[in-house]
Amino acid sequence: MREAAGSVQEVVQEATATTPAQREEACLREQLLVAPASITLEEMRRFCAEQVYGDPAQREERPLFGTVSEPPQEQLPGDEVRISERAQAIRDAANNPFTLASHKTNYLLPLVYNPSPNDAGLEELEALGEPVDLDHIEVQFQLSVQVPVWRGFLGQASFMSVAYTNRSFWQAYNSDDSSPFRETNHEPELIMTWLNDWSLFGWQNVANQLAVNHQSNGRSEPLSRSWNRIYANLIFERDCYSISFKPWYRIPESREEDDNPDIENYLGHFELRGRYRNGGHSLSLMVRNNLRSDNHGAVELSWGFPIGNRVRGYMKYFNGYGESLIDYDEAVQTLGFGFELAQGF
Repeated sequence: MREAAGSVQEVVQEATATTPAQREEACLREQLLVAPASITLEEMRRFCAEQVYGDPAQREERPLFGTVSEPPQEQLPGDEVRISERAQAIRDAANNPFTLASHKTNYLLPLVYNPSPNDAGLEELEALGEPVDLDHIEVQFQLSVQVPVWRGFLGQASFMSVAYTNRSFWQAYNSDDSSPFRETNHEPELIMTWLNDWSLFGWQNVANQLAVNHQSNGRSEPLSRSWNRIYANLIFERDCYSISFKPWYRIPESREEDDNPDIENYLGHFELRGRYRNGGHSLSLMVRNNLRSDNHGAVELSWGFPIGNRVRGYMKYFNGYGESLIDYDEAVQTLGFGFELAQGF
């Protein structure tokens, strides 16, 4: 494997890199794609140092960019070898199939303010004889994990994983109604990921995904909400910025079995997400829209920030449709404060 990788690497280096640091960076990116899961990042560094410098001792020690344990500090361009944090996290997860890796962002928001919760699609409860008297402040949390199940199913840079996301809306302070869960959404997925290393206008395409997705609230009629999708996810990075474009196709259902035939009009046909990370802070913007001429869609802003050595704060603002499945066709506006448990890919 080393001889084959070395021959390919020489061609890539001669065509795309001029300085030793650039050649070493190109080698590391290539090894991140093709090296076996058992090869550590440090072993890849030593291999690439030998290829570029001949004697690894001639290489000046420089920290790696984008490792999970060592976030980038204030460094000048060219002073470090840039490795995609997202690609390295995916590779680390695949290296240990018995470890649960974060999928989407995991968070706990003890304080979420919703100025009009009674208009959030729960009118059906009154028809069933259940009183609707919801608090404006509730608890919201999201737990999202993935487990790699197959590496190399379509090339050495490919991974297959299963994922599950639970998002709950809990009326924890509503003691008059026994603090019910207003809504819980379940989202299992089968995801195929390909790590990548090509660039477009200075943006590196670090990974592409194709997934089969089911989302439902696990309730019976008339409150049942669900749909099935196939989506692609194209992920790009540049310095401290990342962008992902996620279009999807809804798998059709029969008229008799479809709980929400107009859900695409509100949850849209694609999602665009951008993120900026620096100095322990992360800012994220999500825009979701449909291909129709109406204004149905959603915007979500989030900010993660350090508040201690092991704890991160988290703020999230949502405005639009589809924050939860039960109120997918109702416009809501919420602001939440709490803690970020783990960042997502």
